[in-house]
Amino acid sequence: MIPLHTQMQKTLGLAVLAVALAGCGKADDASANADSGSSMQAIVDEAAQDAADAGALPDGDAPLKEGQSVQGTLQADVGNGMQAFRSLSTKVADDIGEQLDEKLGRSEGQEAIADANKKLEKLGTGMQVDAGDVREIVGDMAGKTFHDSQVLHVDIIKSLQVTLKGTAGDGGNLDLGITFDDQSLAMTGSSLNYRPKANAMFDFYEGKGGEQVTVTIDRFERNADGTYAIAGSFSAKDLPASSMAKKLPTKTLPSASGTFAFDALPLKEMPKFGKGG
Repeated sequence: MIPLHTQMQKTLGLAVLAVALAGCGKADDASANADSGSSMQAIVDEAAQDAADAGALPDGDAPLKEGQSVQGTLQADVGNGMQAFRSLSTKVADDIGEQLDEKLGRSEGQEAIADANKKLEKLGTGMQVDAGDVREIVGDMAGKTFHDSQVLHVDIIKSLQVTLKGTAGDGGNLDLGITFDDQSLAMTGSSLNYRPKANAMFDFYEGKGGEQVTVTIDRFERNADGTYAIAGSFSAKDLPASSMAKKLPTKTLPSASGTFAFDALPLKEMPKFGKGG
């Protein structure tokens, strides 16, 4: 089994390379930081900015790109007035491999790889990525649809885990998690995560059900095609900042509230392990 930190490093490496390719090999240098967490954050910040400049990261109110559709919306006030946090589905082009090969064959593609590896050096992992790495992961993505929000069935604990994720026009991310018993559909738990800047990986507020997060379900039902429809409202108070947060304005988010509505959340099955899996 590949160690988790190695998988994380490879995933980040491929993400940085993909961003560099989208940005046509921009090579703005971010200053290195002695703190490894700060270094990682600086690279994520820079990569996200490169992608935004290249039009690769859709913000909440941006026109939909080819292959994108709206799954649903969370309308929420997280201290900035009511905002729409839009959740998207994205279908990867069937010929994404050919598109990638064409881009990698140009000088801009080679420059993008060099730029990505320069960024990765600042993580201190010693890893490098190349065109083969990108071809491998992108080849598996061709024709597939990726969803911001979904329902995950975890059979071993008889649970349906609903994830509702949305992005606002200012770049903020909201992630509402709700769990249900897979037989009775009774709600069993909830959580809320608010990240004011999508690219700030350590700067978020988060809390779980009980006194911190309250969810009211108006509708949760399975559709004829196997997808799920859900609608309701939520409220939260005194959500603590992440222990690794560096740039949040306060140590707690005093309050958050809103509504949500999704008509067709895809159902995914948690892979089974062991005998008979």
